[in-house]
Amino acid sequence: MRSRLLSVASGSSPLENILQLSSAAVIIFEHSFYIFDKRRYLQDQPESAPSFIVALERYIASPHAVAVREGVGAAVQAYEEGMKTAVLPAWIMKLRFKRSQEKKESQAKAELIKTILEITLNHRLASS
Repeated sequence: MRSRLLSVASGSSPLENILQLSSAAVIIFEHSFYIFDKRRYLQDQPESAPSFIVALERYIASPHAVAVREGVGAAVQAYEEGMKTAVLPAWIMKLRFKRSQEKKESQAKAELIKTILEITLNHRLASS
């Protein structure tokens, strides 16, 4: 399983890899808890695979995995492109633009975080 998750993220920037795996982990952990909680009340079922493994397999097989990967990839690419255009030469940074540059970077980071959160919440696994 680990190799399948890591192979999905290969060829991407480190930031993209971290955000993709983090988003997937949040989705998988939430669904894992749902499975665990559901099993607690169904005491008559025979012992089965750990809830995390079941949630991981469901996530990998779901269309959500692809949607999260593509959504995070697009968000990170937009963020990184924005950071490239926002970087100014060092001598200009020392002048009055330093604060506005820092503000632009901060706004870009906040927008990236908001986008990743929306992607993660929109692609949660069904709780049924």
